[in-house]
This record gives sequence, C-alpha cells and structure tokens, in this order.
Amino acid sequence: MYQKSRRFQTKIITYAVLVIFSLLVIGVFVYSYVSKYQENKLDIKSRYTFSIRIDDQWNVVSDDYVSDYDNDNVSNFTNPDMVGLGTKWLEKYISQYRQKYVPYSKYIVKSGIDSVSVLDLSSNTVLLSFWVIPQNLNSDYFSSWEGIQDDVRIKCEWVVSFYLDNNYDNTAKLYVTSVMSSEDYGLKQYYAQQGIDSGGDTEITSNSNKDQLANYSIKDNSLLVTYDREKYISVPVSYSYLLYEPNSSTTLKEGSYMITTEKTAFVYGGKTVNNTKIPVTVVYSDDKGENWTTCELDKIYTADYYYVKFFDSDNGVIVCGYAKSNDTNESSRIYSTSNGGESWDIVGSGPATNIIKGVVYVSSDVGFFCYDYVEGMDSNLYKTDDGGKTFAKVMLEEQELDSSAANPQGQETETKTDSGKNGADSSEQLRWSDVYKEALTPVVDSTGIITIYLTQGKNAVYNDGKTAAKYQSSDKGSTWKYIGQVEIKD
Repeated sequence: MYQKSRRFQTKIITYAVLVIFSLLVIGVFVYSYVSKYQENKLDIKSRYTFSIRIDDQWNVVSDDYVSDYDNDNVSNFTNPDMVGLGTKWLEKYISQYRQKYVPYSKYIVKSGIDSVSVLDLSSNTVLLSFWVIPQNLNSDYFSSWEGIQDDVRIKCEWVVSFYLDNNYDNTAKLYVTSVMSSEDYGLKQYYAQQGIDSGGDTEITSNSNKDQLANYSIKDNSLLVTYDREKYISVPVSYSYLLYEPNSSTTLKEGSYMITTEKTAFVYGGKTVNNTKIPVTVVYSDDKGENWTTCELDKIYTADYYYVKFFDSDNGVIVCGYAKSNDTNESSRIYSTSNGGESWDIVGSGPATNIIKGVVYVSSDVGFFCYDYVEGMDSNLYKTDDGGKTFAKVMLEEQELDSSAANPQGQETETKTDSGKNGADSSEQLRWSDVYKEALTPVVDSTGIITIYLTQGKNAVYNDGKTAAKYQSSDKGSTWKYIGQVEIKD
C-alpha cells in the first residue's frame, strides 16, 4: 500500500513538472512571439526621416496635439533657438532606441550630450557632440553613426542641417535636410586640407565621387559600403589589398573609389601582400551592392595612386600611378571601358614622370592630371581632350603683381635684372610666374565650373606666402578666367 502511494506521488510530481515545463515553454514562445510582433511594430526612424513637432513656445508636442490658436495670431517661427531645438531633436531621436521591445542589437543603455553649437544660422546647421552606450558594442548597426569607440561609449559628432516647416496652427515640424560628419563638413568648405580660403564668394566643393548619403567604412578588417548611412553592405575585397592615404588604415586613397546608386567601384591591389602579388583590380556593383563583379586590369605591383570614374553605366576610366622598377621615377597607365567594367583597354600613359598629385575627369574625353611640382617646371598641370591618348600643359594667363607686397623681412618685392638687346641692364618687378607656379588638382562643382588654384609652393614670400591665384572655366578647360587672389589660411 505504501509503495502504491509512493508511486502515485511520483507520477503526480512528474506530471506537475511536465505541466510547469510545458507552461514555461509556451510562455517563452508566447513572449518571443509577442516581442517579435511588438518589435516589428516599432517604427525607428533614420536620422534623415526623424522629425519632431514643436509649438510656438519651442516645446516638443505630440503629433496628435491640437493647438488652440487664433487665425489672426499665427506664429511665423522666426529666429529659432537652434541650440535648444538641436538638443531636443537629438534627445528624442536617441529615445527611439530606449523603447521596450527594441532589439538587443539596437538598444541604447545610456546616452549623453556633450555640446550643441550653431555652425551656420542661415541654413540652421548645428554641430551635435554626444555619446551613447549600446547594449551590444559588437553590433554593426551603430557603425553608420560614424562614432569613435571609447571604452564602452561611442562618441559621435554630427553636423546636421534642419528645416523648420510651419504648420500654420502655431506648431511646426523640425526635420533634417542633411547629416554629415564633422570631417565631411570641413571638406565641404573646399580644400581645407590645402589651406585655401574661398573668401565666401563662390561655393566650392571637393571632387567627390560619392552620392550625398553614400559612404564607405573600414571596420573589423572589412570594407563596408552604404547608400543611406544606415545600412552597410560588405564589399568582397580584403582590406589589406586596398590603397590608403598616408599614415591611415581607415581612409582610402582619394579617388580610388566611386559610390553612387548607379555604379559603385573600388580599385585595389597593385602591391605585394604577405608575399603574394596582387595585380591592379577593380570590383564594382551596378545594383547598390547586391552583386559584385571583379576584373583584373594589370600586373603592376608598385602602385601608389588610383583614380576611377564612370561617366554612365557603360563608359569609365581608371588611372594607376606606380613607381618604375628600375629607378625612382613615377609612371602611370590609363585604362578605359565601354562595357560597364567587364573589360578594360590601355589608352595611354600620363604626360610626366613626377608623382601624381591628383586626377579629375570632367567627361569621358576631358581630364586633368596634376603632378607634384618640381622647381623649374612651367606647369605641373596637364589636360587631355581625347581620354588620355595625348596631353597638353595647362598654361594660365599671367597677371600683374602688387609691387608693394612685402616679403617676410618687410621689404618690397625683390626685382630681377635682365640684359637688354643693346647690353644695357633693365630692371623689372618679380614676375607672376615666379610667384604663382604650383597648381592644385582642379575641382569641378555640380554646375560644371572648373576651379584651379595656383599656389606659391615652397619658400613663398609674396604676401608672406599667404595668397593663391584663382582661375575658373565654364567650357571644360578650353578657356580660363582669372578670378583673383585668395588668402591661404595659416
């Protein structure tokens, strides 16, 4: 009797354990289902689509807020406090990532704002400096924020331009028109790295081979590309095969890539990696990174410069600068494609043996090659009108110098003495070509205007070496107009 009772109790306990276990499994399943359902319902906006609604007292209000206003007394939202609005926008934007049911890879545990400052009031552009602590530091999601990891924090600096859209009910919507890194914002001021001040008379941009929202990232020894700065796609190439700017392992050589929605291309190789020779190669995509094609161009292994440009879906050009194996002179090769990158033909070579400073093509026929300046050169800039088969030096019209321009010793500009036809000495002021002699790589803006700066090079003394000569062309470099002398920043 006792044994039967014992067996009965054991069965009851077993059944109870099974029921509890089953309920736990069902509970976990239901919770997972509900969590997934709620997660899918979350609408986490990107930086480019997130907006806030504010009232006429600059307070954030909900979308279903009904304003009690008088038609004769509607706020026009002038003179906005962009520091305050930028702060509120950022706080609300980050709060999206602290909601219940936010997935582990996107959840932010803690955040803080270091500073918000106005950069350009006319365009409502502010600099947002802040940090976040994500729940998962290894998540690739936050790589699009272009921050710097500091222990468990990710520190970010965004330059954000806002637009305040009046709803005419004493509320307005604040939304983003552009977001960029502080580095990109600096580049937008044109040639900040060259020290050129445009003087604010003309908007000048760098030679960008990217769409506005397109970019790349080197992370965890991988090359990633994005078209919206939110989703990043892996590019099938080893990071060690890529060509980088000097003293950098994350910044690709300027010009060695092109990232647009129509065509994305990266040139790599041309060097020896771990005792393996990697030929000059291009990898490209025609569908925003969904599929990639790789094409080998040349068996060169001393490359130090690349330039790639597609003019449409079929036609493109690649320039490779490399050191000659027998001496220290530089050489280059120009390749073209007419079938979208499937095959490439050698068009020719560059016109000089100096190190290439930069290349820019304005069309499939017209391109400019800029070389490092060597004393005695009458021009370090060349132009081709046939895609790279032949070249001619770019010679810009000389202007008059200011005779009172002081050198570092505070003396007037030094004069030169030449021998006249009859043996008499004749003195003349320092010539334009003695001062402005080293060209920077031309820059082409969105309207097709080409800008060239002639700098003074090393040991400059004219105007204490602080000015450069500016020229522009609106006909692809056929003719040039002298604009003026601009100041070089210290």
